[in-house]
Amino acid sequence: MEVKEQVMALIGNPEREFEFMQKTDLPGVKDDLVRIRFVPQGENGFFQATFYDEEKEIVGSRVFDELEDAILFVERNKI
Repeated sequence: MEVKEQVMALIGNPEREFEFMQKTDLPGVKDDLVRIRFVPQGENGFFQATFYDEEKEIVGSRVFDELEDAILFVERNKI
């Protein structure tokens, strides 16, 4: 399934997450696990990407208001 289709599918099922590995350029740091999900809010919603380290601890998050921004983020960062 194409990245665009996978991210768009999250809108119809907010309980689901799309998971991928992200390359990191930081010295001594392994690639990050990223989980992105859709959070409904009113008539719209937003996408939230959560970043995890190798021990599955949350190390950060990022919010995308637009579908296109979320798709672009995944396409640019997915290994």
